[in-house]
Amino acid sequence: MIIEIDALCHKGLIRDNNEDALAINGLLLRDDVASLTVDISDEGSFTLLVADGMGGHENGEEASQYALESLQQRFSEHIIGRDSFEDDIRQATRDVALRLNQTAAERGQQLPMGCTLTGLIWHYGHTWLVNAGDSRTYRLRNAMLRQLSTDQTERGLTGNPEASKLLLNCLGGGKDGALDITDMTGKVLSDDLFLICSDGLCDMVTDDQLEQALVDGATAADLYRMACEGGGVDNVSIILARCQSDGY
Repeated sequence: MIIEIDALCHKGLIRDNNEDALAINGLLLRDDVASLTVDISDEGSFTLLVADGMGGHENGEEASQYALESLQQRFSEHIIGRDSFEDDIRQATRDVALRLNQTAAERGQQLPMGCTLTGLIWHYGHTWLVNAGDSRTYRLRNAMLRQLSTDQTERGLTGNPEASKLLLNCLGGGKDGALDITDMTGKVLSDDLFLICSDGLCDMVTDDQLEQALVDGATAADLYRMACEGGGVDNVSIILARCQSDGY
């Protein structure tokens, strides 16, 4: 499968630092952009992942980077097995959560560091959607945008929905790193466009606006500008991945 990738990670307009990070296989991005085309083999792994460090908690940038680097190391060292992907990736995220929680406890952090995780993983001929938290993975097909991941949040009844949004799941942050996994094998079609993003995009731009922009050929930079026009109050991570062959 050939995948054309356009990616961006930026701190946005308001935040002083960037707690987001994204991974294109072994390439980790923060405050950077990337554009590349890759040919995915059936004999190996390829990851497209976004991690959003938890706002209001200490060291969110450390949590997102550690999570992505730790997972990539396991793929590189073949700890994530060919025939045991689900068990192995769940154990990997639990281990990440445990390490982040333990480190926070050792430092005496009142709010333990943690991060969300979402994205796509191609692994020895299979395609998997993974998710923990409220970063999102979408698919654009036939000019229709569909959210594939499920936000693991609750919202309160106060006037500001963002201030009252409660994150129910993440890696670290006092949680155990439970991971939602969906088998997408055989469900990826030629010309499918996947959008993987932190909530710094989808909280600023509606799904209808995203759909129209992507139908019109928007780039990652275009979507970032839309997030800024919507307020740009959070870090923004965006991966656009267009697939070029059927049935993977």
